[in-house]
Amino acid sequence: RLHLLNQGKSWIGHPILRYRIEPRDHMSTTFLMLSFDKGEATTTGKMLRLCPVLGGGIAIVNFFLCIIITKATDVDTGGLDFPYISDTGREGAAYFVFMILTIISFPFQIVTYTLNHHRLNVLRNKVTAGTGFNIARWAALCWGVIGSVGLVLLTSVNTLMDADLHLYSAYVCVVGITLFMCITTSLIARARALAADDVREQLVPRKLWLVKSVVTCFASFFFVIYLPVGLAILCEWDQDPVTKLYDYRNCLETHKLRASCQHLFVWTTLFYLVTLYHDFAPQNMATGESIVVGQPALSSIEVVANPVNEENKA
Repeated sequence: RLHLLNQGKSWIGHPILRYRIEPRDHMSTTFLMLSFDKGEATTTGKMLRLCPVLGGGIAIVNFFLCIIITKATDVDTGGLDFPYISDTGREGAAYFVFMILTIISFPFQIVTYTLNHHRLNVLRNKVTAGTGFNIARWAALCWGVIGSVGLVLLTSVNTLMDADLHLYSAYVCVVGITLFMCITTSLIARARALAADDVREQLVPRKLWLVKSVVTCFASFFFVIYLPVGLAILCEWDQDPVTKLYDYRNCLETHKLRASCQHLFVWTTLFYLVTLYHDFAPQNMATGESIVVGQPALSSIEVVANPVNEENKA
């Protein structure tokens, strides 16, 4: 879409029209723009908006079912009354529930990260943020996808199959999701700071920003206790050479702390994912401009008209 900037005349008297083309973004595809056209969601847009609820909701149900199955079937959890998530989905029916529901939630999570990427791009254009904002939102997308891939791996490969791969997948998942939350929340705060006073509340509502900030702080705190601090104070634990099951009784209190923080971290991150439903409201996803997809971004176009009259013809 061309925007007329100003109109003037050249030194020879010909009219000059200066236009501007709105820059476009490769991830702001025609599909997403049409799904949230002019602030009104189409049927597709309404379905896309449910992805964070489905991605986070299925995962929440998944973890609860695994805990219930573990308690009901009296699975060995190494002496922990409140076991690690990995031990709840390690064997039997819990393993298949853990793996299948995670795989089902995976595409919804990927779509959620993509929608969040588009939402941040809309904010970037509306507050005219710089290149750093753009790089950071790409980083948020990448880390979110990496975290979800790690989650699929750790649920598919349990500790009985390959303990090391399961462990490193868990680290990748936790680190990826933590970085996704921190970067996204930071960009939302940055956009709110850059927005004009009269549109700040419309672009980034204060309550939603506060909720995301508080949830991100809690999740980051649980992450630090679970991984850096937890691993630093952790003592060795035994593993049965035959059953390959872990016995945490040699360091029971530390494991209780880590397992609790692991669960709390998961619940807060999934809650954060669900809150993105509010971010994907149609008015937040609409670019507000028709962007020329497939064309390079231009800052301005100068058109010099050369009218043809009877004298010129002669």
